[in-house]
Amino acid sequence: MKNNAIQMPERPPRQHTEPRQVLRHQKSIAESIIQAQQDERARIGNELHDNVNQILTCAHLYIATLDRENPDFEILKKRALDFLLTGIEEIRNLSREMVMHDFQKDGLIGSVRNLVDDICRCKAFSIQFIHNDINTIEALNPNIKITILRIIQEQVKNIIKYSRGTNIQISLHCCDLQFRLQVKDDGLGFDPKITKRGLGLSNIYERTRLYNGKVFLDTAPGRGCSLIVNIPLGPFIALSKNTISYIKPA
Repeated sequence: MKNNAIQMPERPPRQHTEPRQVLRHQKSIAESIIQAQQDERARIGNELHDNVNQILTCAHLYIATLDRENPDFEILKKRALDFLLTGIEEIRNLSREMVMHDFQKDGLIGSVRNLVDDICRCKAFSIQFIHNDINTIEALNPNIKITILRIIQEQVKNIIKYSRGTNIQISLHCCDLQFRLQVKDDGLGFDPKITKRGLGLSNIYERTRLYNGKVFLDTAPGRGCSLIVNIPLGPFIALSKNTISYIKPA
């Protein structure tokens, strides 16, 4: 009787792949460390550009408008000094570690109001700040709030430096699971196809991209500029129909 047993081919000798796996793992760890370092440097650079630069821009704005015949001369001079001291303190903090903006006292709305008040004291701009329900906005993730604040600071700085306008409008709204920020001015405007996107606008696009958001820029020579940032929100955000308007005259 024939033996019908199937002869299984011999397995090739097992190769020792453990050293290669260890090397790949070590390489992956090294790459992750390098990427983390690069990300940290980028965050620090953005913080210096968007936060400290904004503070120093406000200080420059106050100093440039100082006039001894102005009855508010001493007030403006003190505010300029306060901004310089704040900038020094922020740089000192950044030298120790990256510092998250403290929203416990004023929240995002209060932080934007403080920025509006500081600029309006110079009487160079008329600023309108509009937002919907405070509780809805303040319920946002702190990381999203700091991103929104930095975008506002950056765009306002751009307006002060380049627009030559007199009116600024800032609006914050949560609607249909979307957060919408708009910053408008009535300045010179520019052609976005010709004008190179500088570090400021690049930072705005990059910060928005981190939260899967989109940036819309509507501008042209002589038409001012409108910057819109849309960031998708989670379904747990409760929406409100109440609208509050905070207007500071020039």
